[in-house]
Amino acid sequence: MANNITGVGTANLDADAFVPELWSAGVENYIKKKFVLANLVNDVSFMVGAAGDKINIPRVTENTATTTTISSFTEGTAAVGYTSPNDSTGTLTVDQMAYYARIYPDIVEIQANPDLLNLHAEAMGFAIGKAIDSHISTLLTTYSSDFTEHSLAADNALTADELQLVIKSLYTAGIDPNDGYVMVLGAELISDLMGIDQFTSADYVKDQFVWKNGLLGSVMGMPVYATNSIAASDGTANHVVGCIYKPSNIFLAYSQKPKMVSQYSVDFLGHKVAAHAYYGSAVAVPKGLVQITNP
Repeated sequence: MANNITGVGTANLDADAFVPELWSAGVENYIKKKFVLANLVNDVSFMVGAAGDKINIPRVTENTATTTTISSFTEGTAAVGYTSPNDSTGTLTVDQMAYYARIYPDIVEIQANPDLLNLHAEAMGFAIGKAIDSHISTLLTTYSSDFTEHSLAADNALTADELQLVIKSLYTAGIDPNDGYVMVLGAELISDLMGIDQFTSADYVKDQFVWKNGLLGSVMGMPVYATNSIAASDGTANHVVGCIYKPSNIFLAYSQKPKMVSQYSVDFLGHKVAAHAYYGSAVAVPKGLVQITNP
């Protein structure tokens, strides 16, 4: 009898009962498959070492070339004029943490069933991924330095004419939408977009309308994504309902990507399992960011 009790206790307390690799793969794969903004950034994690680390981001100012005639130089009547650099520096600080924790009475049973394990790993991936997506959304929608704003004519009204004006605002700001830019829209604009024939009708678009990993289609060669991480309008003026940006211009750094840890709890007679990540983000090149707002 004593041996049986000891055997049960040993099985539950065995640290090897928890296999973090099984869980971590499921969590990371779910984030990669299901979340939009976390996959539309420039991952510069290789530049950081630990939580709290900072990355200095050089921001080179665009300048205008001087034009003159060739003869003015060949005849020695002119010299090259130099300007002093007025570049600035941004900072990315790894100061954010997201975690999700649960207690499982029988973790061995869960890990022995791949389908059951995937369900639990995906639940953790959803929680961590949503936190990271929301963090990036806040960065994009609240950034207030050297960006371009396009205000819609009416709240949450994205028409074909309005879409053309959005594209016009890009070129006016010196942005080529085909230079790696993406358009990310909140839920309130998606229904309007799907009602525009030029975006969805086979008479105008080559590929059939397919929703895959948030990707809806393209406008002027620019991929268009949907995300519910951009908060719905709260009725205030200038509320951001969508963004256009170049993913390589938005930095995201992890000092620790989603990691799994576990410990058996005698108090709760189960395994305490937690997924956690340390990260930070920054706008590396502000000029290329366009915020679509309600009036």
